[in-house]
Amino acid sequence: MAQSINEPDAFQRTYRDASVLRDMATIYGSLLVVAFFLFCIVRISFPHPYTIRRWTDNEDLKNSLAENQFGRFSWIWMLFTFSDDEIAEACGLDALCFLRTLWMGKKVCLLGMLNSLWLIPVYATSESSPETDKVTDWVVRITVSHVSPGSPRLIATVLSAYICFGYIMYLIVQEFEWFTAMRHKFLRKPRPSSYTVYVSNIPAELRSNDKLEEFFGHCFSGNPVVDVKVRVIANKLSDLVTKRAQTVIALENALAIKESSGSSPTRTTGSIGNIPGVGTAVAAIPMVGNAIVGERLDAIEVLSHELGCLNAEISHRISTMESIIFRHAPREFLSQPISSTRSGQENLRATESDKLLSQQNGRSPDRLYSEETTGGDVLSHTSGHSMQPDGPERPKALGVSNKAASAVGCVIESAKGASELASHAVRSAGNMIGVVAAGRDGEYYNGGFVSFRTLSLKYAALQMLHHDIPFVMSVSEAPGPQDVFWTNVGREHEDLQLGRLFSRTASVAICFLWTIPIAFIASLSSVESLKRQFEFVEKAIDEFPALEPILQQLAPLLLLLSNVILRQILRALSMWEGPVSGSIVEASTFTKLAAFLIIQTFFVSAISGSLFKEIKKIIEDPLSTIDLLANSLPAQSTFFIQLAFVSTATGLVFETLRIVPLIQAYLRKLLGPRSTEKQRQKPFLGLRPLSNPSHFQYSLNVAQFSILNFMIVMVYQVIAPLTCFFLCFCFILLRPAFLHQFMYIYPSLPDSGGKIWIRFIRIIQICMIVAQLTLVGLMGLKKAGIATPLLAPLLIITILFNAYLRQEHFRVAEYLPTKECLKVDLRNGDENFALSLVQGAYLQPELREKELFPENADDRRLVSLGLKPNDEESLTNL
Repeated sequence: MAQSINEPDAFQRTYRDASVLRDMATIYGSLLVVAFFLFCIVRISFPHPYTIRRWTDNEDLKNSLAENQFGRFSWIWMLFTFSDDEIAEACGLDALCFLRTLWMGKKVCLLGMLNSLWLIPVYATSESSPETDKVTDWVVRITVSHVSPGSPRLIATVLSAYICFGYIMYLIVQEFEWFTAMRHKFLRKPRPSSYTVYVSNIPAELRSNDKLEEFFGHCFSGNPVVDVKVRVIANKLSDLVTKRAQTVIALENALAIKESSGSSPTRTTGSIGNIPGVGTAVAAIPMVGNAIVGERLDAIEVLSHELGCLNAEISHRISTMESIIFRHAPREFLSQPISSTRSGQENLRATESDKLLSQQNGRSPDRLYSEETTGGDVLSHTSGHSMQPDGPERPKALGVSNKAASAVGCVIESAKGASELASHAVRSAGNMIGVVAAGRDGEYYNGGFVSFRTLSLKYAALQMLHHDIPFVMSVSEAPGPQDVFWTNVGREHEDLQLGRLFSRTASVAICFLWTIPIAFIASLSSVESLKRQFEFVEKAIDEFPALEPILQQLAPLLLLLSNVILRQILRALSMWEGPVSGSIVEASTFTKLAAFLIIQTFFVSAISGSLFKEIKKIIEDPLSTIDLLANSLPAQSTFFIQLAFVSTATGLVFETLRIVPLIQAYLRKLLGPRSTEKQRQKPFLGLRPLSNPSHFQYSLNVAQFSILNFMIVMVYQVIAPLTCFFLCFCFILLRPAFLHQFMYIYPSLPDSGGKIWIRFIRIIQICMIVAQLTLVGLMGLKKAGIATPLLAPLLIITILFNAYLRQEHFRVAEYLPTKECLKVDLRNGDENFALSLVQGAYLQPELREKELFPENADDRRLVSLGLKPNDEESLTNL
């Protein structure tokens, strides 16, 4: 069981705190100094790994602010000259928000340091008592542990808590104002996702581009929709596209080998013959060897023929798919009454809607597509809203009234019949559709993307309720086109619910099981505890005294390693939930990881002595958690200082010197294919070249460097004021280091627009309450009759403050206000502005390219390989 701070064993365990901090500062401080000077040297002498965004040819990665490399040391203060707008533009709002959390943590620590100027003398000069006589370590003497039970000096602790937590609440309000302004700037940017929403759980009667477009067309006046892309089932086409990509890579490799060696590689007609080493051995078998291996042919000719066949088949299938997708039912049919399956009041609404729309129901001619008006490359365009601008105007809106709602209901009812007619037309299309209809190919998934003409229309659709059945026609923000997880687009609602259930159940189970290794790691924070539990440790320390400070620093390192492993596990669990973008995965993983860090780091470290006994006690009496934390945490301030300092030192060493990416790049160069430039730029078995850096792991870094450090500061800023000095040093180091990496290394896309910051604030609100409850329990254990009730108003104020923020602040930050939308729409002017942004942006990958050719072959070579027609011969034949 965790021991009370008033028991002698607790003091025996903490009397070495000063030496622990001294050893920590010596080891990791020296490591930081060496790493800093080494980094300043190598970033100038070997700029290739450390300033990628400066020299890269990739326009999406290149950063104009990184053109100046600055000097060996001048880069430090030059980075502070960049404004928030410049950083957000060059590095992304997600990066800026992470840096802002570090800046926020520094300010909280500075206030804690200011408080410590009067709080430390109060603790250090506390009167002696039997409970505090054995406190001799100066680190413990300047904590609340040195204050006698019932002492009036504990009122100073309460006063300090009001100052610190009051400032944190003030800071959160100020940060909300900053974030809201930056978030709205981000939402105003001309990006495809700014005008697009993702619609999930689309009902069957609206599950097509035409019907979904018509539905939203009746929700607003004019021509509100510029593009609709409902995902289509294309399993066979997807397999062909994958096979074609592999064929192109093989052909590029063969062309590169021929160019370098002068001779073309060969392939055999038998599958065994193409296995390196095996084919030669089998061919040596008398009589049957050559028959098994097959005939040896020129690899370039074989691959060119295979690629030509794949291009032809894929092109034909895409054209056929286009015919299916854009097949229209007769417009007259849409106005015919459709029998409704609803009853009661719903039937009444449908009847009224039929009367309202009997005059004309459907889209205007300028919104219709046909093969004659769009040609063969239909899917590379939009749904055709601006293709015929001279067409008659769309019927006027039905008005913002009950009639409008009824009209939308009629569209749904009419769409049921129209979809039946369209299905019949598709079934009667004969052999053409038979080419595509392998399995369910050609049918629609229940999810897709809808792009609107203006920002105001997009945000109106985003906040409207589109269906009377829960979860049906759910509308959410669309991710950037480069951030879409297409495999999860249109997944069934039941699958998503089961995935979320499994993910959360597994998360809870892992959280429980993870307590076992974390409890063991926490026990390593005390060498005395290790000596008592393991006799061989005591013998080893007696023989090698220098081993003791090394073991003392072992626990933080193991805890950091466990967090890295845990992040990969939680990310896999987040993928079970069916997210449609990487930013959603990062946000979900961050929430889980932050909760794990708080629970495992603080709670498990408090019960590490008798794990299952204390868990059983907490289950039987949840309020005992407060007493447990109040007993154990004050005596563990040194361990948490260690954890934060070691995390910062090791994290910065690996991050700035890029140790892991350099090792990966070396192994990639050693093991991966590198015949062509394209191959050299791509990852291989998870190993990435330097020119293709991975995305920044926001979930791990925000949880580890922001959430965990904030939690430590909140708990210990009034209990052990010395903590603020070490944590402030960590925050000061972290910001310029990560700013340099964002400027020179990490790509700015995809960018969620600061969604992790919103979750960060929500978690910080919970951390405040946990820290205050811990302080209340501590005051109770200290028998502070006056100080304990004085904390009640602070706890109530914090709860009310959190409730106040959750009313509107998060909503205002998440959405762009109507007046801001209208300003942007008026400034854009051209009604086709959004069309130019979203055109083809959300087309699913299988339908994008009818033909694909090797990049290391020009047109003349492609003609000689038979992959492209000879234009001169074509003209001669004409």
